[in-house]
Amino acid sequence: RCKECWNPQIYCNRCIVDSHCGNPLHVVEEWSLEKRFWARRTLGELGMVIKLGDHGGKVCDRLVSGARDICVVTSQGVQDAKIQFCGCSRGEEGPPEHYVQLLEVGLWPGSWKLIRTAFSLDVLDNFRRLSTQGNVTALDFYTSLVRQTDGVIPTTVKNRYREFLCATREHQFTKWCMRKGVDPSVTLGSGCLGNLCPACPHVDINIDPGWETRSEDKQYLDALYHAVDGNFTQNMKDKGTDADDLPLTLGAAYFADELDTKRYFSVMPAPRSQNSSCNKFGAMGYYGHWGAVSGLVGLSCARHMFVMPGGGVDLKLGETWAAVDLLMLSGLQRWMQLKLHISAYDINCQYRIKFWERLEKIQKKFSVAQNSSLRSIRRFDIPSTRAGVGKFHEPAHKLDCRLLNSFHYLPGAGQTDGEAPERIWASTTSLGIRTREMTPGHRHDTINYFHDDMNWRRTYGIASSLVKKCKEAIKYEEEISRSIKELEGEINAIDLPSHIIDKWNIDRLKWDEDLIKASRPPTSLACQLSRTSSGLSDDRIAEIQRGFSARVAAWNNVAQSSLGVAIAASMAGLTEERRAQVLEEVKIREDLLAEKSLAQSLEDIDGEDGTDTSPEKPNTRKRKRAVEAPEEKSKTPGTRLSRKFLDSLRTLEIHLPSSYPLDVRTNHILAEAVKIEMAMRREDASDALDQVRAHLAATYGLGRHQAKSTTQQQKLRNRGPSQRLRLALNGAAKAYRRARIAMVALGMDEKDPTFQPLKNCHLKSFVVREEDRRWGDSKASKESWIWESLNFVGNDFSEGVKDHIVENLRVHWCRTKAKADRWAEEKALVVEEMKRTLRFFDFQVHLWKAHGNAEGKNSLGQVAYAQKQAFAYQRLLDHSRQEF
Repeated sequence: RCKECWNPQIYCNRCIVDSHCGNPLHVVEEWSLEKRFWARRTLGELGMVIKLGDHGGKVCDRLVSGARDICVVTSQGVQDAKIQFCGCSRGEEGPPEHYVQLLEVGLWPGSWKLIRTAFSLDVLDNFRRLSTQGNVTALDFYTSLVRQTDGVIPTTVKNRYREFLCATREHQFTKWCMRKGVDPSVTLGSGCLGNLCPACPHVDINIDPGWETRSEDKQYLDALYHAVDGNFTQNMKDKGTDADDLPLTLGAAYFADELDTKRYFSVMPAPRSQNSSCNKFGAMGYYGHWGAVSGLVGLSCARHMFVMPGGGVDLKLGETWAAVDLLMLSGLQRWMQLKLHISAYDINCQYRIKFWERLEKIQKKFSVAQNSSLRSIRRFDIPSTRAGVGKFHEPAHKLDCRLLNSFHYLPGAGQTDGEAPERIWASTTSLGIRTREMTPGHRHDTINYFHDDMNWRRTYGIASSLVKKCKEAIKYEEEISRSIKELEGEINAIDLPSHIIDKWNIDRLKWDEDLIKASRPPTSLACQLSRTSSGLSDDRIAEIQRGFSARVAAWNNVAQSSLGVAIAASMAGLTEERRAQVLEEVKIREDLLAEKSLAQSLEDIDGEDGTDTSPEKPNTRKRKRAVEAPEEKSKTPGTRLSRKFLDSLRTLEIHLPSSYPLDVRTNHILAEAVKIEMAMRREDASDALDQVRAHLAATYGLGRHQAKSTTQQQKLRNRGPSQRLRLALNGAAKAYRRARIAMVALGMDEKDPTFQPLKNCHLKSFVVREEDRRWGDSKASKESWIWESLNFVGNDFSEGVKDHIVENLRVHWCRTKAKADRWAEEKALVVEEMKRTLRFFDFQVHLWKAHGNAEGKNSLGQVAYAQKQAFAYQRLLDHSRQEF
């Protein structure tokens, strides 16, 4: 019986062989009378001879004499088959080669001359999908086939693992060339096998027709966003293989041309130690590396995570500038015509310092006029580049790097975080375990296949990704735009100099202008580059650093002086508050003593009338006269206050309307009292909120001051003020909550925008210093609702405290304005990316249809496949239109 046929019947040997002429590689089972169970058998063992040649269902009468024993690997395992090849001529060419006849019936030969092994196309396709999607190794996949053949003693199965490695590598390369519409050859065009990002700009494919006439402030809509990063898990052991070993995808996929890379590093000087003006990063060599290849540095699309063709370079001893320069030149060749690039790199603060000087040297050594020119690099005019550090890596840099290279403040950056390579490397970590054991050529092929599969998966998911980004951009752009308008309205309403926001905006625009100018190349370079380029000259760097240092020093002076005044004023305020509490306690005690004295005097008076017969002490009369109240002297005779009445006076409580039940406080009799208490409670809540804001500002400043404490004595000295500030803050928060509970009881709406619930998470100051920024702040429309009102700034503060608060407001406004600008840019970018995606898919449809219509140049199979590809891109186009 056959296990693979539907509803298998039991046949004799001859009948089951005759019934499987169309499926000669099925695995069958034979009932053993001796063993009394179904045993695995192959049709070849039962006498099946596979005869090749298509003759309309008839057996070829010119078969090559003698059947050849070939080991065939299918999805059902490893088996031996007997195959006879056809000897009929096809036109003038004679009989087709044996490997051609095997391919026609769906078998991939293990070799191309003397064939002894073949693999079914379905088993090769299964491995290709599992290796890229599930990261299954070739050894694991082939071992599973062996165990499926014989799960008891697998060593009895023929070992075709070496042939399987060669066949899968050739099959994947051929399928890849077919999908890209190119003929497999030794010399392919640079990056021709790469899968391009549909949403990125490509000249003559999907870019806006009027992109060259856009103003400078809108050039970011047509900019290329790219990111660079290294991966030290993609290393390779020293295999000691053939020095001429090359990948099949030589220079045509996601690595820089291997021959050009070899020539480039043979000419460029050996890397020297790189001193850092920022922190010491592992990417700059402050880290241990091992292996013949210590890692991989790659170039990717910063917004959509597509690996860019020609943007990968192997590393030897770390991320040297020479390696990164090569991948920038190789990977950006097709985007040199654009006017603007936006680049992300976790050490851009160091890499961009002498980028243009290094580029000049590279051009002189590898110019087209020289014999040693690089075949894959013909242009060196990289456009103007605005460089930044990824948001995740940003906190690891010094303060000046964080400000000058932050995507939060970079004009045109949108919500690009610059960390796309990190997400790519996260999915390729397990791949490094496989590739480090491979030969150099096989390693590059495997990594290329993996990257291409990643790009294709992102291609059919690009529409959903852009829709999600668009909804997010619309949401946050509206929220933060409304927030900045409310903030500006509050600032204009308080007692500050007129047009202060306009002055702040001038400084902000000057900052943006400086960043844009810094992205252009210095005009003194000798090399003939484009008029717009990237990098900073030494003079420009020095100028920016001097200006920045001066601004930081001025800020520190203002902050320290105003901070000292603020803390002192806060302490003074606490002292006054404490003094008021003490006076209140003293007054209460005096009132109690007065009550006790009055009660004692009344007792004495009652005793004179005969109510008290106890003997009088010597100084009783003197004490009576001392505590006798003037009111008592003026009372008419016969009026007396009983002790019971005095006790009721002492226990008397006056309840406000908010303390009564709902049916009582809603009575019309208490309407006026409710109105009075509501006004009183609102005043108390507003005062408590102002205290909360003032204490938060002082607490924030004190925390920054304490962070600079180095000795134990300084830390202990600062502990007291910090605790008193925290107690005062908690007291003000409790006072506000009590007042709000009373207002809600009096009829205030629970959702009142002015007096919202005050939770502990709301008790925080807005971010003023860069080091206090946290991941995810770009999606926070407001720091805390308590800062929606800034009326407290107009309170009677000392001049130093007010300057301190206004300076904090300026920084808060600048950050909020930058956040609003970035979300507005993100919204415009996503809309433009949607348009480019539709144009890209439409271009691919017409391109493949043109291939399919060229029937005179292509075979029928190529025409059919071109129509299939056109239909696939048409589906992507229709799906994108529906999603958008």
